[in-house]
Order: sequence, then structure tokens, then C-alpha cells
Amino acid sequence: MTLSEAHRTTITEADERRSARGGAFSMFVDSFDVYLPALVLPAAMAYFMPAGLPAEIRATITTLLFTVGLLGRPIGSVLLGNLSDRIGRKRVTMISGWAFTILTLLMGLMPGYAQWGYGAIVVFAVLRLVGGIFLAGGYAAPIPLALEQAQVSRRGRVGGLIAIGAPAALLVMNALLLGVLDGVPEEGFLTWGWRIPFFLGFVLGLVYLWHYRKVVEDESVYEERRSTARRQPVAELFIEHRGLITSVFLFTCGYWFATQMSVSFLPTLLVQVLGRSAELSSTLEIVSSVVTIGMIMLLAAVGQRIGRRALLMRWALVMTVVVAGAFLLLAVTGRAGAPDWVVGLLYVIAKVIPSAPLGVILVYLNERFPASVRASGYGIGYMFGLVLPGLYSFWLLGLSAIMPYEYGPIVLIVGGGLLMFAAVRSGPETNPVASPVAASSAAKEATG
Repeated sequence: MTLSEAHRTTITEADERRSARGGAFSMFVDSFDVYLPALVLPAAMAYFMPAGLPAEIRATITTLLFTVGLLGRPIGSVLLGNLSDRIGRKRVTMISGWAFTILTLLMGLMPGYAQWGYGAIVVFAVLRLVGGIFLAGGYAAPIPLALEQAQVSRRGRVGGLIAIGAPAALLVMNALLLGVLDGVPEEGFLTWGWRIPFFLGFVLGLVYLWHYRKVVEDESVYEERRSTARRQPVAELFIEHRGLITSVFLFTCGYWFATQMSVSFLPTLLVQVLGRSAELSSTLEIVSSVVTIGMIMLLAAVGQRIGRRALLMRWALVMTVVVAGAFLLLAVTGRAGAPDWVVGLLYVIAKVIPSAPLGVILVYLNERFPASVRASGYGIGYMFGLVLPGLYSFWLLGLSAIMPYEYGPIVLIVGGGLLMFAAVRSGPETNPVASPVAASSAAKEATG
């Protein structure tokens, strides 16, 4: 059963809207919790590390605390994706939601280097790892459900609405961080001010769980699957759909190699390597988030009209050329003492372009998998594609042996963009509105 054939006999239009809001809220909470360390810790690492460490080592430890959360997500995609295909999207959403909400609170209560030494970083990393496992449930459950319940003609728009949860989270997070940096003395920020975004993440998790309890799902679908003698969804995925999951993995791996530099590493590059202020970084993150929200909805509409494959191929080349060029100019002008407005313009370009096709990507990946393995396939393909790019701190350290540290991201962006282009080019069109014939071929690939 393909996405357009999803079981919807008992789903009303109000249920569809509620599910779409749940998917967007899931993306918001997920992004808020995932990117907190990447945005907050560059300004607060003096709380977790001793003074006097070289800038490259501080940047590496900061990025590792972010990366370890990404490494937990592939584990969660296997466990929770399989569970979502077996017992239902809503049940898995509630299980994972409670877990990562509590873990976010625990991270906000962490002691620092003065109390636990390097043990504080180790415990923080463990919490991030476990949190990453449960955050994968946000991709394996509520997002597939929202797209399954969406009408075909509105699917692109729903994908865009879900995707803007990510920049909206960054917008809220950076606005809060900027307010804390401006309103709290440095000593106060390092002891308690950095905790405020984590406490807000805990509250947002509770609100998310309260909203999602009203989402409706037709559980008879999963009862039918459990009553038939068939393989576990993960086993079915890798036995019957090996070519499909490989294609999706290569696509997401390329996308994340190109995107992690902008989404995760850019604030660290600006503050800890190029020596600009954390306030400037937060301001630019706010501007970038606003622009990204508009771009996501624009590309979602274009992808719905011309085809998601067609748009993603073009955008992969744009990312390869424009984002790599922006990073190059940012490294050169940042070291040369360029004014903040020049650095800021390059920062926004590098930040917005990789995130702009996110809504198209969410729909494209879900459309490629049959319903029986959709949560497993989408979650595993998306999350395992994060593993190698998630180790970018090691790639950057290795590249720094042959080039200046700030030029390393350019290599990863170009390589990732070209891999993404090749993977999309070799796959089918999935949008039945833009290309019914091509989408029919995609359905055969998914079910064959």
C-alpha cells in the first residue's frame, strides 16, 4: 500500500488537520531538543570545560556533545520505527515524547566542570545519546501519520507545514538565548542562564504530549498487520526493499553531509573559530529562521507542482555551489575582519539554502515506502543517513591536517551535494499530482 492508498475510512478533515499540527509540533519539539547544545553550549562551554583549552579542542568537544545525540537516532529509528509499523504511530509518539521530555529536563539540571570535572561532559553525552534514541520516534511516528492522512493535493503543503517546525524552533530558541545573553551577566549565564532553554524544552514537551493525545488514528490497520503471519517491518524492509532503502540512505547521507555544516557547525564556526560574538550568532540565527520558514513553504508549493524529484535535483546543485561558496567567503572575510553585515549576509545564505527543501524531502521520502514499512524505512533511511555526517567533528579535524580548519566544511558540502544529486537522479518521481505515470512507477518500486 502506497502513501496515497493509506487507510483513511474513519479519518475526518478535522482529524487530518489535527494530525498535521501534531506532525509540525513534533518537528518543532524535536528540533528544539536536538539543536539546543549546538546553539547554547558554544556560549556556555566555560561551565563544562577548564580554561585554557585551544579553540579547536573546545569546538570539537562542543560538536561532539551535539553529535552524540545524532548517533542515538539510528538506534531509535530501528526500534521505534519497527514498533510504529506494528502497534501504531500514536502510541509510539507518546512513548518517545515522555522519554525525551524528561531527558531534556535532566540536561538542564546538569552540574558543570567545577563540580564533576570531565564527568559532567560524559554524563551530558549519555543523556544526549539516550535522548537521541527517543527523539527518533518523532520521525518514525507522527510525521508518517500526518502525511498518510493528508489529501494528495494538500500533501506538499502539509509537508511544508511540518518542516517549518524546525526553523520555528530555532527562531524561538535563539530569541530566548539572545534575551538571556543580553539580560543575564556572564557569571549568571554560566551558572544558571544557559539552563533556561532546556527548561523551556521540558515545558514544550509537556504541551506537545497534551496536544497529541487528541490525535486520532485508525488502529485497525495495525491489528490487521499483527494478525497476519508476516515478518517484522524492519526484516521486511531489508529483505524485500533492499534497493529502496539503499537509495534513500545515499540520498539522506549526501543531504546531511551538505546540511550539517550549516545547521550544526555554523554557530560554532562563527563564535569559537572566527571569534565573533554569541549575540551576533543568535541574531543571525533568528533572521535565518524567518527566511527559512518562507523558503520551505515556497519550495513545498513548487515541489507539489513540478514534482519533488525534479525540485530536489535542482536544489542539490544549488546547495553544492552556493553554500560552498558562502562558506569559502565566510572563512576569508571572517579572518580578514570584515564588518558584521558582510559576515551576516554570508551566514544567512549558508544557513537558509540547505534547510529550504526540508518539506519536500519529508514528503518525498514517505512517498517512496509502502505503508507496512513506512515508519521503519523513513526513520532508518533518514537517521542512518545522519551517522557519517554526524561525525563531522572528526572529518573536520582530519581535513585540518591538510588545510585551515575553517575550510574543511567546504569539502563536506561539495561532496554531500553531489551525492544527494546522484541519489535523487537515480530514483523515481513520487508526486502523483505532478507526474501520475512516474509516481505509479515509484509505487511499484516501493511495493515490488
